[in-house]
Amino acid sequence: MGAEEGRMGKIVLVGNPNVGKSVIFRLLTGSYVLVSNFPGTTVDVSRGRMTLGGKSYEVIDTPGVNSLVPQSEDERVTCEILLAEKPDVIVQVADAKNLRRTLLVASQLAEFRRPMVLVLNMIDEAQARGIEIDTRGLSELLSVPVVETVAIYSQGKRQLLHALQNAAVPAGLVEVENPILRELMKRDGANAVPPALAVEWLSLDGTDLAPWLESAVGAEALQPLREADLLHRKIRGRSLAREIEEKRSEFLDSSVDRFRRRRRMRLLEEDSSARTRVWLGLLAAGLILLAWNEIGAVAGLRTPYKFFSGLAHALAEPPPGWASSGAGAVIYALFFGRGSAGARGFGIIHILVHFAMFIAPVIVPLAVLISRSRRFVDELGILTRRAATGMWILLAVMVLVYEFVGYTGAQALVGLLEKIVFGMLLIPPLQALLPQGIVRDFLTGPYGMVSMGLTYALAIVFPVVGTFFIAFSLLEDSGYLPRLSVLSDRVMRRIGLNGKATLPMVLGLGCCTMATITTRILHSPKERLIATLLLALGIPCSAQLGVILGISASFSAAATLTVLGVVASQVLLVGFLASRLIKGKRSDFIFEIPPIRVPQWKNALLKTGWRLRWYLKEALPLFLLGTFVLFLFDRLAVQGRSLLAWLEAGLAPVLVHLLQVPAQTASVFVLGFLRRDYGAAGLFEMVRGGMLTARQAVVSLIVITLFVPCLASFLVIIKEQGIRRALAITGFIIPFAIAVGTAVSWILRTLDIGSI
Repeated sequence: MGAEEGRMGKIVLVGNPNVGKSVIFRLLTGSYVLVSNFPGTTVDVSRGRMTLGGKSYEVIDTPGVNSLVPQSEDERVTCEILLAEKPDVIVQVADAKNLRRTLLVASQLAEFRRPMVLVLNMIDEAQARGIEIDTRGLSELLSVPVVETVAIYSQGKRQLLHALQNAAVPAGLVEVENPILRELMKRDGANAVPPALAVEWLSLDGTDLAPWLESAVGAEALQPLREADLLHRKIRGRSLAREIEEKRSEFLDSSVDRFRRRRRMRLLEEDSSARTRVWLGLLAAGLILLAWNEIGAVAGLRTPYKFFSGLAHALAEPPPGWASSGAGAVIYALFFGRGSAGARGFGIIHILVHFAMFIAPVIVPLAVLISRSRRFVDELGILTRRAATGMWILLAVMVLVYEFVGYTGAQALVGLLEKIVFGMLLIPPLQALLPQGIVRDFLTGPYGMVSMGLTYALAIVFPVVGTFFIAFSLLEDSGYLPRLSVLSDRVMRRIGLNGKATLPMVLGLGCCTMATITTRILHSPKERLIATLLLALGIPCSAQLGVILGISASFSAAATLTVLGVVASQVLLVGFLASRLIKGKRSDFIFEIPPIRVPQWKNALLKTGWRLRWYLKEALPLFLLGTFVLFLFDRLAVQGRSLLAWLEAGLAPVLVHLLQVPAQTASVFVLGFLRRDYGAAGLFEMVRGGMLTARQAVVSLIVITLFVPCLASFLVIIKEQGIRRALAITGFIIPFAIAVGTAVSWILRTLDIGSI
């Protein structure tokens, strides 16, 4: 493999979705690289660099494709990259378990006549299923190096690097008797559009692919392709594209039978069946313990968690003088920190007790069973997709995420960072160093850059976002999310979508801005519009969700259920009405389901680290900007009143009289438009400061969740749907959120529900 003199070489990764391309990308480049949109689209393309054999190469990770005959924008972008970048090497990353799908893409890539390497990833999972592949024979068939890898363990990396230096131009795999086409294939050479693929692209003419086809192939090149098709129809009585498709199918059938075989295997060995039953019993006991602790917390019953938590509290009495001394107070708070009245503690001891009572009893036996028992994995995969059992599994997943994000993130880590790092180690010494005046107020005052801006961003939101990203990465790598899409397909169809829309909705729990971009996976314009509307309306981002869990956990589980129930019901209602009012068709639901596997902590932490770097880069400046705006509003006065007071007075009729919440929440809602998690953090502080009752907190959480999306999401909606639709969505959401909040407040007051 070599790059032309004076030009950086290019390696392009191509493959089906969920085959580990991103992991191979990290193995080659050594890190995550910030992605950027492909020009003229909203499809993300990652680029990185590597050095091999003393030469530098740019590595490009393309979107996942099922075919190079593009049916979606992702597939179209991959074709454009292959045409425009003229790669020195094409690396096809494939799932070793699905050889037919692998060879379909390989036969299409071969027509580009570029040096190529085939990577059979997840070879361990193929072997666990009794699938054996004749790698050497496959390499001889394709005339390219074939490498077996387990990318998440870095297995096969050395062989891959060696193969890259020996990449070869693949042999032509599909031949059709057509003199015009054969002449075009001889004449065009390595850098031209592959004629056989162009014929298949031409068969899609009449769709929205037509403008792209003409720009990619060229108007002059289309004529001989059409002549080849006409000739084939006269000779064979069918289109040339149909002939090529059938030849590919024949090639795939013969190759799969030739190079793949299954060996008979026993899913559970006799000597391990007893251990499997033991772990199944431990999993059942863990689920019972989880249910006991959760139900007991709602019903006020005695539970194992309350017993051990109370024991930790009893052991947490500090030695005389320790709680008041500097170093002693820090050490005591670090290990035995207690939350506010009725809240769980945040010290290390409390975290360990919580993990032992809620998370470990389920996660540990589940991980062991998935890694050891293929029969359990197969049964679990079926159960997650069935409505009768899938809903209970989803409930268990949600409870575990609730406990991990709502307690570990929103209470324990927030308590450690806010009370110890900022409350003891950072802000008090800074206040002692600074003299009284505007500088001290600017840094450590009520709206100070450190006391509010950095505290909100790093001590309150950062741990919540971090724990959510860890949970999301683990679910993502486990293979559960695609099964959730299948499970939710029936519900999604009620609101004009299909199961594919579950992915943007789940991604919206991380960041609605990114999720709005991923609505591109929905092929129907109607589906993309409905999904965008619902994301903007009622899908809380990770920070919001964490704050909801954190605030409601300080009151009761009923508060959590009220907030989530109202928001979910309104999303379903608006989606149902939108599906009837917005014209258009739904697309088919065809979705790839990867195997269930034990997530790798290393991979999950790498993903989390990359996402947290994105959060710090994008969110931290806005937190500081929002704090600065509040500081100015508090300092600047008109007619003897600060601008913040005028703002509160202006919104008082809505906040005080309709929503029945304090006027001080005005700043929360206004700055929530700048960034959702900023407003959520403001509510968090108000609740902990005793400024909101349980009823007011529930109403505020509902309104801010249904309120307009943050500024970044609004700008992405403009890019995706246009300014008119973005304004229409915002114009609908604001009064709708206020109306729902007013109705909930009235119902709670009418029923005299003061504490939830």
